Amino acid sequence: MIEKKERPATVLPGEENAHEHRFQVWWRLLRQFLRYCLVGGVNTLIDIGMLNVLLWRFPTNNVQLLVIYNSLTYASGALSSFFLNKYWTFRHTHRTTRREVMRFVITLLLEIAYSNALIWLAGKLLQPVISNITVWGNASKLLAVAVGTILSFACMRFWTFAERSREKMES
Repeated sequence: MIEKKERPATVLPGEENAHEHRFQVWWRLLRQFLRYCLVGGVNTLIDIGMLNVLLWRFPTNNVQLLVIYNSLTYASGALSSFFLNKYWTFRHTHRTTRREVMRFVITLLLEIAYSNALIWLAGKLLQPVISNITVWGNASKLLAVAVGTILSFACMRFWTFAERSREKMES
């Protein structure tokens, strides 16, 4: 005689599918975040490379000038960020819309603002401890990048590329 497998009393009919769906949604979000981090790594390499060129060519230990350098170098990675995130991270294959570009520009300006605030704070905190200009500038930049990653992902995921991402996650 074949025994019929019974569900535990704590699992109601239909809950298994809901649990599986939630797991799939979270798994897709995690994969998306990991792709975002890889794109961010490429952009950070561009950003830090440009920062080092500026620090090498125009050395400074002035925090305000470091913030200006940061704005320029942060924007240098923006173009690759837009296209890599649009087509690879968030899987938007449709033609780029004016709305997407405007949202991206607004997000980028917000990111530059909080990145500058973070780099200014990190620069002020690290300036008494690190005397080498290049090490100080890079350490300040890396602290700002580390803190800003989650906020940046949230802006891109839930606003810049929101509609398509929501559809993807729910399917």
